[in-house]
Amino acid sequence: MFVSDILSRKGGLVHTVTPGTSVGQISQQLSTRHIGSVLILDADDSVAGIVSERDLVRAFATHGAGALDLEARQVMTRDVVTCDPDDPIEHVMQLMTRGRFRHLPVVRHGELLGLVSIGDVVKARLEEAHHETEALRAYIVAG
Repeated sequence: MFVSDILSRKGGLVHTVTPGTSVGQISQQLSTRHIGSVLILDADDSVAGIVSERDLVRAFATHGAGALDLEARQVMTRDVVTCDPDDPIEHVMQLMTRGRFRHLPVVRHGELLGLVSIGDVVKARLEEAHHETEALRAYIVAG
């Protein structure tokens, strides 16, 4: 199974903001949309960073309530790891585990195609394991 399989099921909708969006606005979006992160796009629509719930916690721990007035560029993770639609799910799982993050933008040739979460990856892997189990059962019954 590949990242493209996940995107074909969930679609390519990605919630994005600009580097000047306030932490307060980002917090509101995460809460309202029931999501765990937003991507920060620069002027040419390339990924400049990501703000996750973890980034917000760090900002509030450092700046208290004043963090609400900070801008995305001040709290975002800048070195965003991305994946390609042709990457196998196992590779994505390794990236997420090694990097200790839960959201991975899908990018090809500089174009943002979607975002996969650890939940998407686990769901896909469970479906794959279920299909493998069913195939083995059918093989055993037929044999």
